[in-house]
Amino acid sequence: MKKGISFIMSLAIVGSCCMLNNTVNDRCSAITAVEIVELGTYEVDEKTSFEYTVDENGDTFIRRYTGTAEAVVIPSEIYGKKVNGISGSAFYNRADVTSVTIPDGITTISMSAFEKCTGLTSITIPNDVKEISNSLFMDCSSLKSVTLPDSIEYIDYKAFKNCTALESINIPQNLEYVMPDAFANTKWYDDQPDGMLITGKTVYKYKGSMPDNTSIVIPDGIKCIGGDAFANCINLTSVTLPDTVESIENNAFEKCINLTSVNIPNSVKNMGHYAFWDCQELTSVTLPEGIQLGYATFKGCVSLTSVTLPDSFQVVFPETFAGCTSLTSITLPDNINEISFNAFNGCTSLAEIVIPQNLTVILEGAFGDCTNLTKIVIPKNTVTIVDSAFEGHNQNLTIYGYKGSEAEKHANDHNIKFVALDAETTQKAAKTTAKATTTTKTTTTKSNSPETGDKGSAGLVSAGLAASVLAFVSFKKRRK
Repeated sequence: MKKGISFIMSLAIVGSCCMLNNTVNDRCSAITAVEIVELGTYEVDEKTSFEYTVDENGDTFIRRYTGTAEAVVIPSEIYGKKVNGISGSAFYNRADVTSVTIPDGITTISMSAFEKCTGLTSITIPNDVKEISNSLFMDCSSLKSVTLPDSIEYIDYKAFKNCTALESINIPQNLEYVMPDAFANTKWYDDQPDGMLITGKTVYKYKGSMPDNTSIVIPDGIKCIGGDAFANCINLTSVTLPDTVESIENNAFEKCINLTSVNIPNSVKNMGHYAFWDCQELTSVTLPEGIQLGYATFKGCVSLTSVTLPDSFQVVFPETFAGCTSLTSITLPDNINEISFNAFNGCTSLAEIVIPQNLTVILEGAFGDCTNLTKIVIPKNTVTIVDSAFEGHNQNLTIYGYKGSEAEKHANDHNIKFVALDAETTQKAAKTTAKATTTTKTTTTKSNSPETGDKGSAGLVSAGLAASVLAFVSFKKRRK
């Protein structure tokens, strides 16, 4: 007999959520505020019962398994309402559960739903599920086999981590992204051959020892270079990426200390935190339009001398180029609006930099310990310069800016030499005007003499040039 208790409530809660994995490619179950309109208990029989919720969209979720049955069958309907998903941690730490039957129609299984179900031996995921979420089966140490449907496109962080008995899992053809540690400490992973392990359209991991002076060519069709995929591969010297790659995940090439060459194709839109951290031999990088960088992407690339940022680039994230001691110049595109904390910290070869007109914020340590920096040009639009922005600066540092601007205030507050660009423009204009006036008088006198001959027309040309200079200076002043 089925029994139920339900009541109506209005409550804003955080629904199915993901951990903050410091990844650019956040496709894990999103943190979403929803309104729960019904919360109740549904009893299938004397051993099988569930808490459930219905949200404002009419979606019904299994909130928690509360029964004692070891073999659990999840209902497809609760009081006539179709069950759409299984909430996060619904079966968490239920070591007594040995099998779970999930009906068709379930589209969402949220993070950690079956984590620490140490008695679970096998499971089949229904056809409409597209994502294996964060830590979904982590620590299910008795899980031996998993059947994934062709609909699966994404396997999130630690999804099967520590499933030590897992020996059988199919990789669907549509699988595009596999995040770090998804298969860590599983029998399935241990049984894979050494070398570059590809799962679906992701380079998941380089397994085993890499030979000296290795050059890697990533095959066509790959969409993702997984997190930690080549981390600590000290014998990697070059990587060729196909134009199908869309994402380079966190720490993908971290500490590849002999990597000298990598192409970033135009298809790449996301590059994760620490992606090329401490790649000590990498000398230059060109980034494609539309790319988003994570934190400390090129931190510690001590041989990096030049970087080309795309016009679409808007924010230099924290520590992106920190410790790039050979970086001598970088051109910031016009769309840049923020240089975040420690972005260029410790770039000891950087001598001068021009801040584009749209940049409004320079945060803590952005150019800290740039000991060779002697000139920085800051526009009027920069309204926030944090106190430590130039901490540890060269004593000869000069800030070029405009009178009454944040740049002048910062220079005065921190005993940094300041040169007003508007004053420089006025002085140059005055000198040009005086010179032009003198030239006009001289040429006019000579042009009235019959002895000048063709020099008369030359004098008129000189006068015309002087007028052009005056007009140009006037045009520049209006633009200022």
